[in-house]
Amino acid sequence: MTMTADQIVAEIQDLYRSDSMPWIVGYSGGKDSTASLQLVWTALLGLPPEERTKMVYVISTDTLVENPVIAAWVQTSLLRIDVAAKHQGLNIKAERLTPAMGNRFWVNLIGKGYPAPRPKFRWCTDRLKISTSTEFIQKLSESQGEAILVLGQRRGESQARDKVMDQYKGSTRDRLSKNKDPKLSRVWVYPPIESWTSDDVWEYLITTPNPWGLDNQELFSIYRGATPDAECPIVVDTSTSSCGDSRFGCYVCTMVSQDKSMQAMIQNDDQKQWMQPILDFRNKNLAVEDRDERDFRRLNGRLTLFRDQLVHGPYTQQRREFLLRELLQTQKLVQESDHKQGTQLIELISVDELDEIRRLWVEEKGEIEDLVPKIYADVLGVAYPGRDLEQVPLDRGDLAILQQVSTEVETETEAAQELYKLTRSLLALQFQSIESHKRSKHLDRLEGVLRQYAFRNEQEALEFAKSSATNEPDPDGDASDGTTMIA
Repeated sequence: MTMTADQIVAEIQDLYRSDSMPWIVGYSGGKDSTASLQLVWTALLGLPPEERTKMVYVISTDTLVENPVIAAWVQTSLLRIDVAAKHQGLNIKAERLTPAMGNRFWVNLIGKGYPAPRPKFRWCTDRLKISTSTEFIQKLSESQGEAILVLGQRRGESQARDKVMDQYKGSTRDRLSKNKDPKLSRVWVYPPIESWTSDDVWEYLITTPNPWGLDNQELFSIYRGATPDAECPIVVDTSTSSCGDSRFGCYVCTMVSQDKSMQAMIQNDDQKQWMQPILDFRNKNLAVEDRDERDFRRLNGRLTLFRDQLVHGPYTQQRREFLLRELLQTQKLVQESDHKQGTQLIELISVDELDEIRRLWVEEKGEIEDLVPKIYADVLGVAYPGRDLEQVPLDRGDLAILQQVSTEVETETEAAQELYKLTRSLLALQFQSIESHKRSKHLDRLEGVLRQYAFRNEQEALEFAKSSATNEPDPDGDASDGTTMIA
């Protein structure tokens, strides 16, 4: 330990009193952010009341797809932070941040059809975490002139983390570094436990009472339960690993092959068996090869070639409907599994998110079958509680006739489906135009639908793409032989 806890507390006090900048503490509920906040809290308590003038905002970003155990721990922590700070006379305020509706995971995956995140298309981190916290920090720093962001980052966690921390070097102020994000140019970064090891963190947390009333031993038990062998040995040298390396995050994350922490929790604690359906959903539906479940066009209608094959884009309508049904079924299993643990209160997808998915399907994609209410009622056995939409021009009987006619016109299955989607989408667009009384962009939208469904099947699209390739790079990061814009 390069700096002792007392030395860090003294440093925090000096920094806090040195100017009028508000502080923002990033808090995830994990051991490192807990230790950092605890040190800040202790430092402020050690100051005379008249010197505790600046606000300290404790921000926690809830992606809404976090491990439910950790999410509940964080939510309880934030509530206690506010109560304890007020009782102890500290200007500390907890802020739970959530992604904007358009950035939420299920809205993008099931609503828009974004495929599960992968290394070359990691769309989730910015939408779920970075944009949410950046917006809060940016507004605060701009309104106050500058701000200090306290992060629980430590050197030696990984080479990637060390590279990130290196970016914050070169400060004109001792122990503070300018943020590299241009949006946060007025924000200084301060990592108080930068020099600590994982065992330093645990030693501090276990030997120092939590000032906002949580039990750090319980946090230790959470980490212990997330370790496959359920052991947290006393570390005597660098060859002995502690339980402090457990990683928590989104249960939907496909950037790792397995969710080892959730699997270990289920394995080590009978009272957490209710999470098994969540893990099964992730492994069965997200962490799989899904190229055949995706449209041969990109979301914007682009045809992209890679090694003489089309790069598939968003999930098909059938796949999105399947995923929604599976997710609601998983939610039902969790809610019915263990009421003593409060699982009936766990919500994997909110009604507001379902409303937005429904809107995207019907209004943006022209899928006027309007299947969200039906799927909800089929799985949960109750009427859909969401908002009403404008009545669609065709009922299910009409759409069934349209499908039948499509199969009579096109005997090949894929071509019949494309014809059905083309006709349905044109009817949906025409109806929307009549309802809105706005026809200024109507022709452009009609042209977009015609281009979207310009091919009878994928083979036709592939042949067209090969003959029209422009040898441009794929914007999603895949090295491609060429791209063809059709919309």
